[in-house]
Amino acid sequence: MAKVKADLGASSYGRIRPLHGVNGGPMTKVFTYDGRPLFRRAGIPICRLHDTEYPYGSGEFVDIPCVFKDFDADENDPANYSFGLTDEYIRAIYEVGAEPIYRLGVSIEHAPVKRYIYPPKDYEKWARICEHVIMHYNSGWADGHEWNIRYWEIWNEPEGKNMWLGTDEEFFEFFEVAARHLKARFPELKIGGPAFTRPDGGMREAFVKYCGSRGVPLDFYSWHRYFIDAENVKRSAAAARTLLDENGYSDTESIFDEWNYMRDWTDQADSYVKLCDEHGAAFCAAVLSSLQQDTDVDAATYFEADPVKEWCGLFRVAEMGISRQKAKLAPRKPFYAFESFGKLYRLGEAVYVSSDCDRITACAARDAEGKNFGLMIANYSSARGGDEKTEIELEGVPPSRFEVRLTDAAREDEVICGLECEGSLKLTLDLKENSFVYIGSAV
Repeated sequence: MAKVKADLGASSYGRIRPLHGVNGGPMTKVFTYDGRPLFRRAGIPICRLHDTEYPYGSGEFVDIPCVFKDFDADENDPANYSFGLTDEYIRAIYEVGAEPIYRLGVSIEHAPVKRYIYPPKDYEKWARICEHVIMHYNSGWADGHEWNIRYWEIWNEPEGKNMWLGTDEEFFEFFEVAARHLKARFPELKIGGPAFTRPDGGMREAFVKYCGSRGVPLDFYSWHRYFIDAENVKRSAAAARTLLDENGYSDTESIFDEWNYMRDWTDQADSYVKLCDEHGAAFCAAVLSSLQQDTDVDAATYFEADPVKEWCGLFRVAEMGISRQKAKLAPRKPFYAFESFGKLYRLGEAVYVSSDCDRITACAARDAEGKNFGLMIANYSSARGGDEKTEIELEGVPPSRFEVRLTDAAREDEVICGLECEGSLKLTLDLKENSFVYIGSAV
């Protein structure tokens, strides 16, 4: 029998961090898929703008070649920019209470003929174009906005042949030019990147060492992983932190801004099925719990929230509209892991949770007044782990009525019991393999 213990009255274990972010905004497929109600339900805190309206930003969204179509044009002339659809895309993000991470660069190019992933022919001009993009969104330039977008990410996965066709050394120089220019121009903003495919090794270590030796501004360091072993989260986060600390970036934020379930890159079809069902749900609950409980990752964004893409395990199209009506989206099972973590995020104060079983992962929170609490527990293992009878012991339970919600192969966020208690609680649940529960105040 596994044992999970927490003292809800103990000293705070820090804040619940914005780890249940996503790649993509709530209005997708050129504004015909409306995910705003579900984004609000889950309290999605961050939307990263990368591969937006893929492929190639549909020629109009986010990417530098989309908003500034002629690189030889005058970057100081507002007439040479096309912000309209990106404005509307970001507006929908703010409507649901989230904030963007704006990726300055281009979308991934899987096609055999590459278009935009070559090094810019003038690094300084590229940086000045990005400066004007920031001015549009934060300073009202070119009939723009004052949205105070804080996070500006330079490029994406430069070690991949589908994202950068220059040398490593060219990328280092390019990043340095852009980061120095933007940080000097906007010292109050977070300038970082470059969204590596993993946190350390090879080009990644060379990049951080290069930046550290030259004092290149790096407010945040972003990295990705696709995996099936939730323990991978701890190892990767620790590797990122070590690399940063060793090169003078101890204050640099670690942002994990692409992750999802992937068993085998040479045979992806099975993973695309599993990341949408109870496997993906338990996986997401375990990853979110581990990120909060066992790492110092400052923010994270799951890839992907756009239901038109095979990577989206959170939503499905439930009903298509007629004519210009919006399509209705419905949750898939992994959505409930994000909604559950969103409840913890709203509560705010993290509570330490212990588990004596490797495949049972948990995290918990309470509100500042100590009147409400929440606890998420996942039974997930990349190997075949089996069902697990789990004994839950809670101390410091406020006088409350609470409920237990279960997601597994047969259920989706189903209330399986409701209880009232005060002080201490002992509860035993049979957690099926690939399942998770949310236990929380019924408010």
